[in-house]
Amino acid sequence: MFKRRAPNPDLAGHPFRRSLPAHVLRPLPMFEPEVEAAMAALQLPEGVRSRPVDPRRITVQDVKDFLLAYCACFLAVSAFIF
Repeated sequence: MFKRRAPNPDLAGHPFRRSLPAHVLRPLPMFEPEVEAAMAALQLPEGVRSRPVDPRRITVQDVKDFLLAYCACFLAVSAFIF
């Protein structure tokens, strides 16, 4: 059985990485295909993932969600420290 290895095993570094198949070491895409499709549908400039947030459109539910997450994190950290 033929086992494919990295394109240049000398540059792989660690012996474990040298033993990996070539497809494992290929670079990953910057964004998933679904995200790229959504960004293309919004017709935004290159590198921008979403439209800027208008501070006047922050709702009471947004504030409640933020405070809930903030308090939960504060209590978790406090319980861990004390």
